[in-house]
Amino acid sequence: MQDGILIIPKNGEAVLWVQRSYERAIDESLFPRIEPMSSFRDAAKGISRLPDTVYLETEVVPLALYQRFQKHFPVMNVRSADSQICAVRAVKSEYELLLTRKAGRIHQHVLEDIVPEMLREGMSEVDLATEIFSVMVEEGHDGVCRFGMFDVEMFLGNVCFGESSIYPCYFNGPGGSYGMSPAVPLVGSRDRKLRKGDLVFIDAGCGVEGYNTDKTTTYMFGSPLPKYAIDIHNKCVDIQNEVAAMLKPGAIPSEI
Repeated sequence: MQDGILIIPKNGEAVLWVQRSYERAIDESLFPRIEPMSSFRDAAKGISRLPDTVYLETEVVPLALYQRFQKHFPVMNVRSADSQICAVRAVKSEYELLLTRKAGRIHQHVLEDIVPEMLREGMSEVDLATEIFSVMVEEGHDGVCRFGMFDVEMFLGNVCFGESSIYPCYFNGPGGSYGMSPAVPLVGSRDRKLRKGDLVFIDAGCGVEGYNTDKTTTYMFGSPLPKYAIDIHNKCVDIQNEVAAMLKPGAIPSEI
């Protein structure tokens, strides 16, 4: 990941301008044209005539960075290229699918084969989270998962016991977490210890060379699930299977 800017002219060759680290970009990237820059000023010199409108990834560009960009690229109009970029990224190559499947195999093996044997009475959420993280990295996880939005990066996900999993949090996901503290609502609680009869909720990501899979698994520790929970689960499975049967080419998601 470079500190730089990719400029794609409407009629011309795309250039990746890199501030730091140009040497690493040359060493690692297969991009055909990479140039060094000390600031946006250098990149601006490479453009003879600016168009009236440019398109940026607006979801991930902070205001201060945009203002620095506009200082050297004084364009009249800035519009979003997010939907176009997302459309390109939505169709994966076989190489990308290979990495995603590898992440999925690691994910499945750790959460289905290894985690059940980790659970022990009296361990804290932090204990379990750090043990899972260590094993996942050993198995090939990058150690970090990134989202296509500003300022969202995580190293594992939510690891919660019982009521912790529904504690409100900022992340728009299926569960919550007390976390380490109000300053770090991540990893898990040092104080919440695993007890018999607890549900164990794990919502974790796994990444291989930047391609991620996501898996949420719920375990029952030390006692069986009550019948009403099993009945609700089976109804959810029925709904899921019904929806899956409707996923056919040409189907409209809102109608499903």
